[in-house]
Amino acid sequence: MAAQEQAILSQLDASAQRGVRPERAQAALAGVPSLPESLLELEAQLTRATEDAEAKLQAAARHLVSAGGKRIRPMVTLLACGACGGEMRGAVPYAVAAELTHSATLLHDDVIDDGPVRRGQPASRVIWGNAVSVLSGDWLLTRALEIVSAEPARSAALPPLLATMRRLVEGEVLQLSLRGGFSATEQAYMDVVMGKTASLFGWAAAAGAWAAGEVGEIPAALVRFGEGIGVAFQLVDDALDYAADPRLLGKRLGTDLIEGKATLPLIRACEAEPALRERLGGVVDGTADVETVAGEVIAVVKRVGGVDAARALAREHTRTALEALEQVPDGVHRRALHAAALQLTERAF
Repeated sequence: MAAQEQAILSQLDASAQRGVRPERAQAALAGVPSLPESLLELEAQLTRATEDAEAKLQAAARHLVSAGGKRIRPMVTLLACGACGGEMRGAVPYAVAAELTHSATLLHDDVIDDGPVRRGQPASRVIWGNAVSVLSGDWLLTRALEIVSAEPARSAALPPLLATMRRLVEGEVLQLSLRGGFSATEQAYMDVVMGKTASLFGWAAAAGAWAAGEVGEIPAALVRFGEGIGVAFQLVDDALDYAADPRLLGKRLGTDLIEGKATLPLIRACEAEPALRERLGGVVDGTADVETVAGEVIAVVKRVGGVDAARALAREHTRTALEALEQVPDGVHRRALHAAALQLTERAF
């Protein structure tokens, strides 16, 4: 098998995590010129990006980055660049910055959540400790900024990336303030999603346009597209936590609940059955068996339609995203973005 073919297949294999059907992902990417070569360059630059880091920071960062992942954000950057008439290889540095920023948030999240596993292997914090994991995440953020600051479109791309990083932090702080109370409103939940997930998707999409030399309406439309699919992605991710096949999910069901996170399926379930909050109170004060309560809550969430509600709202945000995408010139790259957006929403349960 040629190296280029192996590169794209590795991305499709990564997409199989969390229930994405590889054959449908392949259909979304089929026929996109230069995509395999751009993906090869993406992986090479991701490796080079950490070459000058201190040994422990480098090890912790590469442990996560080399584990793969779906690479959705950099893929969006590359396809958006192609859709705007640019050479995708020219967008690779921006795609790298998007993935490094995402990786930094994962390193930080695993410390905040005491996460033991990431991408099917021990989390960096388990191997090198919390301090190294946090500092490695910080280092990746500075590296992402350095990469973008050296690119031709830095004046367009760098200020929004800084704003995105601020939104990522604000979203995490808001989620922390809501943790364990199980009284979060739907609006508060959506504010978390916009900060922690949608903001980086929006930047990643617009960065492709900036790399292609676009300014004005098209990058703005791609921000809306990226934010829309980012919200949809998170909604489906949160629904999967209550309804997926655990073998595809890569973790046990109810992980968000056990970590004290009230996501949309649980919020809707509590609205339908207010007494559920009393049951959850035992999780907060430690008087209830967490595993037992989690099983009961998952059953209620399914029964009252919490999973279906999250899925329906994800479809609404996907429709809004695709409306924004219509402002981008038609072609194979835009069609790939369209198909990928639909696939993210329809991930298998």
